[in-house]
Amino acid sequence: MTVMEFRDSESSARRILRWAREWGRFASLAFVPAIPDRFGRLYDDILTASNTLGAESLFLNLGYWKDSPQTIDQACAALARLVATEARLGSDDVVVDVGCGFGDQDFLWADEFGTKRITGVNISAKQIAIATARAAESGLGDVIDYVHGSASDLPQSDASATKVTALESALHFPSRSRFFDEAFRVLAPGGRLVTADVVPLAREYVPNRTSRLLGRVVHGIFTTARQNHTNAEEYREALTAAGFEGARVYSIRHHVFPQYAECISRELGQPEMRRVNPLTRMFFGRKGVSLWAPWLDYIVAVADKPPAGDGL
Repeated sequence: MTVMEFRDSESSARRILRWAREWGRFASLAFVPAIPDRFGRLYDDILTASNTLGAESLFLNLGYWKDSPQTIDQACAALARLVATEARLGSDDVVVDVGCGFGDQDFLWADEFGTKRITGVNISAKQIAIATARAAESGLGDVIDYVHGSASDLPQSDASATKVTALESALHFPSRSRFFDEAFRVLAPGGRLVTADVVPLAREYVPNRTSRLLGRVVHGIFTTARQNHTNAEEYREALTAAGFEGARVYSIRHHVFPQYAECISRELGQPEMRRVNPLTRMFFGRKGVSLWAPWLDYIVAVADKPPAGDGL
């Protein structure tokens, strides 16, 4: 089943009506108090398959551009490979992928890394339905399954996974600390957690020319709950507090934001991108990136649950 089959085939008039519905639903999110429900609605009703930016995939990340990929699809796949490499995915791994989106990284991991089993967890029911259909169509239904659930209360039993991943999704969780606790619980001893995440840039690195008010707005958009306003060093401390050892957190922002902005400014000019809601194009286009990227860091975090017999 091609990517286009999950996107609406619509006339110009129907497209405008869809945009209007999406704008209305976006405005209504202000009245949804619970963060999981708010983001479930966001991805069910607004950031749908029709509003994803890839031409050949339904990836929902900003991509990893270190090796000069030519398209957003290639860069998004490169980020998925980076996470898999840091997780040391292999044929014996049972993975819980939290905030799995439409499943593209899971398909890549199964195909390229031979992962034994992957369970995607997502708060968006529509994304779960589409990811499940895509896995079945790709012949991966016996390897990958998807379940509706929250990062704060993972629907997995204790010590049931060897790896937990969160690819550009933890910024939407109600509490990263709560997610770290849950990841620690479901990991078997010696298991590994890997995240690719967007966090506030440490204050000393923020350009003086930008206003603090704008910074607070950006942090509010990208990190939702107040307790998630953690920079890279605080992120490492939270992993350690959850019981992980050897926590390593490093920035890849210089291989994400500039190249993403350059590429997406070209791709948004393509006829295919007319399907994307204008507000989405504005926010994720070059001008939008110039407003929010100076305030943000893009990190990869790697941490291990201590092996059995380490006193835990």
